[in-house]
Amino acid sequence: MSKDKLLLVGAGGFGRVVSELARQTYDCAFVDDGIEIGTVICDIPVIGHTENLQKLFAKYKNLIIVIGNNAVRERIYDTAKNIGYSFPNLISPSAYVSPYAKLGWGSVILNNAVVQNGSTVGNGILLNPGVEIHHDCSVGDYDLIYTNSVVRTYAKVGKGVRIGSNVTICNNAVVPDGADVPDCTAVYPEVRK
Repeated sequence: MSKDKLLLVGAGGFGRVVSELARQTYDCAFVDDGIEIGTVICDIPVIGHTENLQKLFAKYKNLIIVIGNNAVRERIYDTAKNIGYSFPNLISPSAYVSPYAKLGWGSVILNNAVVQNGSTVGNGILLNPGVEIHHDCSVGDYDLIYTNSVVRTYAKVGKGVRIGSNVTICNNAVVPDGADVPDCTAVYPEVRK
């Protein structure tokens, strides 16, 4: 039985990592503006640049963007939405997503990540290995969360946020849209008197 086809937009380091997961389910090809068409990366061909997305839609209906820059990822998803692409979620077999969590489209959830009961995770997000999204919190669209970071209960992470490695977003904390939270830090809730 043949596999469905999937375009992976971004053939850099993160794209290569995600390609290992994607190939378990899909017949993949890369799209990357900085790599020559015809190049083969990890046994996957680069078949176009983002300007070719309209033409590639004739053969590829599924697409996922594996570029770490949140604004670029959002912009390309907007273009691909207008063309008509579908955006599957790629979830590692070692990850856990509660059936009572809400998960958007076009997201990557890598090994040993956890999305708990009652949490909401938006569209086009990238969760690296070991990320924990605790119960009853929310993570916005187009966020990138690096390895071993935790978003705790009732926290709210805005849209387009980058959270570094080994970060704790504490219970009830709010991270505004577009924030860049550095590695090895904690974000505490605002104390109101």
